[in-house]
Amino acid sequence: MLKISVTKSQKKIVKLGSFLGLLVLLCFHFSGSPAKTETAVATNIVFPSDSRIINVRDFGAKGDGVNDDTAAIQKAILNTSDPQTNNPGSNLIYFPNGTYLVSQTLVWPKISYFARILQGQSQDGTTIILKNNAAGFSDSKNPKAVLSTFEGGQTGNAFRHSIYDLTVDVGSGNSGADGFRFTSNNQGGIRNVTIRSSRGQGRAGLAMDKAWPGPSAIANLRVIGFDYGIFAIGPEYSLTFENIVLENQRIAGISNTWNLLSIRHLTSRNTVPVIKSEGVNPNDARSFVVVTDGSFTGGSASNVAIEVNAGNTFLRNITTTGYQAAIKQGGKVVPGNMVTEYASHQIYSLFSSSQKSLNLPVQEIPTIPWDNINAWANVEAYGAKANDDKDDADGIQKALDSGKTTIYFPSGTYKISKTLHVRGNVHRIIGLESSLDVVDPLKSQTNSVFRFEEGNQDAVVLERFATSFGNYKYTWFEHASPKTLILRNMAINSAKSYQNTVGSGRLFIEDIVGGDWVFNQQQVWARQFNSENEGTKIVNNGGKLWILGLKTEKAGTVVDTKAGGQTEILGGLLYPIQPVPSEQPAFINNESSLSVSIAESSYAPD
Repeated sequence: MLKISVTKSQKKIVKLGSFLGLLVLLCFHFSGSPAKTETAVATNIVFPSDSRIINVRDFGAKGDGVNDDTAAIQKAILNTSDPQTNNPGSNLIYFPNGTYLVSQTLVWPKISYFARILQGQSQDGTTIILKNNAAGFSDSKNPKAVLSTFEGGQTGNAFRHSIYDLTVDVGSGNSGADGFRFTSNNQGGIRNVTIRSSRGQGRAGLAMDKAWPGPSAIANLRVIGFDYGIFAIGPEYSLTFENIVLENQRIAGISNTWNLLSIRHLTSRNTVPVIKSEGVNPNDARSFVVVTDGSFTGGSASNVAIEVNAGNTFLRNITTTGYQAAIKQGGKVVPGNMVTEYASHQIYSLFSSSQKSLNLPVQEIPTIPWDNINAWANVEAYGAKANDDKDDADGIQKALDSGKTTIYFPSGTYKISKTLHVRGNVHRIIGLESSLDVVDPLKSQTNSVFRFEEGNQDAVVLERFATSFGNYKYTWFEHASPKTLILRNMAINSAKSYQNTVGSGRLFIEDIVGGDWVFNQQQVWARQFNSENEGTKIVNNGGKLWILGLKTEKAGTVVDTKAGGQTEILGGLLYPIQPVPSEQPAFINNESSLSVSIAESSYAPD
């Protein structure tokens, strides 16, 4: 059983409720802001010629919508970096704008510790389309995907796979087609993607039905047609969705069996149920769905919008039109077509309170312009050199101080021996899936790897890196500036992840795995936040912390909120993987405010 530690004068705290099986849930009411309506994101993603990405055109893909590009694209995918074959190539597979005709499933070569990234030039301009009446795609009882990141039986090691900025179309005459069969673990996901079946055919737009999907971040996704827009199965490891549009599904917008879904800004234009949550029987409590800010239109009076046949549900700020009702829980219709706040189970609080969630204000992640390549600085042009086993810190610092606005790391591993100072004109640091390895003397110190300081930009994003493993005392990111900082699409290992000085700017976290985060009097918004260190994972010292989709691993206090801080957690999974001492609290709330909805899955005895 989980435990919470509190102080007597705290404002709001939740108490645990236990349910059938291995899940332990913390349950609350929610209220929210108006729902966002669409996912369209204008992008034109172009990389410098020396970035060492894998361009499918270089492998013979035509992108003309006439020639079959299956073999060329598959060859490009197989050319990605793989330590098991000593292939030092890139992990980023790039599709310039065009229409890429395929006739068979595009498959990742194998599951390993290394990401495979499919990157389109733009969501509307890059299309992968399945040939009409393609062989093997007509059996709806044995669906096949246009693109699959995993075709094995089960895995928890599909680390960091991602798909960005493109469209997939399943063509016509392919009633057994899935758009994507997607599995990614720890960090990875889908962003700025359309999956469509123009004639409505196909089983699922996004299928996450291989054990075990997640944690993953799916954002700015539009699914048109199919039996199901999103089809998820598996009790672990949690899935986070934001800005999702579902249209013209035939059975349900989302089908969920056992997984843990955290959803914000969900738009549905369907006659069928928007969400169906299933289990082995009505007492199967493994499915867990949190939805905040939903707009569901076009419903049939014979259906309800959210049908929960098993599991637990937490909803806020939902509007529906046309449906019989917004909610059907455990076979019982809940009257009404709008939801201000709803919890399928009892609300727990240790002290007298409003019995509502904190409802912290949510800010969207700022958009950093994608620069013309003339504004990019290659760290190798300033003296760094990947994979040469030499210190690259001086070359990286020269690139950071070059006056360019985007600093990029061509694919490879870079060694860093001292603190890097981010200042001047820099507003984007992009790793292109490169790895960072901290070496002495910094490796033996308590200093930071990246220190964000005063500069000419209002915001800076650091994204798409992985780091070395270990257990050291340095800190990866130190926020010492009033500028906004965005940390996105990274696997941060080996040391503490983050600390800030009082007075530093806003922090946005999206799709990150890392451990040991300390927020001092700061505003923080996090999406798909995976903290996996032993001991205390997150400290909120007098700030405002909002999390959509929190996943943890290993024992230790999950969040310590103190000094008048406010913490709100909407969905996710606690996964201790080891026995937890009976005196160990999952959450500490010291003279502060806390509201949490979370599940626990543990295979170790208390």
